[in-house]
Amino acid sequence: MSIAAANIKFYQCQSWLSGESHGGDIDTGSGSGEITSGVDQNIFDDVTNLERVDGDTDYRKIYVRNENADTWESVKLWVDTFTPAANDEISIKAGTDGGIVSGEGNTAGYVSPSSKAHGDVINIGDLAQNAYASVWIKRIVAAAGDGYTENNFKLAFESS
Repeated sequence: MSIAAANIKFYQCQSWLSGESHGGDIDTGSGSGEITSGVDQNIFDDVTNLERVDGDTDYRKIYVRNENADTWESVKLWVDTFTPAANDEISIKAGTDGGIVSGEGNTAGYVSPSSKAHGDVINIGDLAQNAYASVWIKRIVAAAGDGYTENNFKLAFESS
């Protein structure tokens, strides 16, 4: 079943600053934690020249929330559009409500599924109304790559 964009919302985790303590539970307080699609730097900061030259690995934890009256069953997640920059890579994995980078985010298990049918597609489970699930996103910027302006990626979700 298709998930309408109006019924799915994305939220930051409680500790949004980059670093070892990035993570925690969902941040829905006062609307400040909602992530708006299509906005520059809504998940990852721009890559600095030093990061481009030396290489960089960043982790971000986001939450997917069902703001629809219906329950979505067996929600699948994949990377619908990969970044156009040749020197970086996006991968994802399911998270837990309380996990932080130092304990959960920088561990193994990231995959880069490119479709719902891909063998590595992530199943984040059933989401009833106002239920949510966490997803870790890992960005690796390879060292000595060319700079790229307006880099982006797109995640996709669908319910069985």
